[in-house]
Amino acid sequence: MPEYSHDLERQIEAAFDYRGHVTITLKTGERLEGYVFNRQFAHLTLKEEPQIEVFLAGSGAPRKVAIASIASIALTGKDYASESASSQSAAPKHDPPSEVSG
Repeated sequence: MPEYSHDLERQIEAAFDYRGHVTITLKTGERLEGYVFNRQFAHLTLKEEPQIEVFLAGSGAPRKVAIASIASIALTGKDYASESASSQSAAPKHDPPSEVSG
């Protein structure tokens, strides 16, 4: 049985799918801000403890965080993928160039 809740697992999945910074609150009260780029949940063949990997905001340094040490994760930064999709759909459409016969 994992040492974390189903709710925390959903938060981790949402953070992994999110294309912006998240705020991770650890059970110690420490807060980390960064981009979640990997997660490993408990599995029969997994030898390491369940963890996430984060590129820390500011330095970009990678950090492994044990899932058992996480209290919560919030999606706090700008979602760059959403912004990109919005700006592309809002961009004016151009008519194709007319053919020139020669």
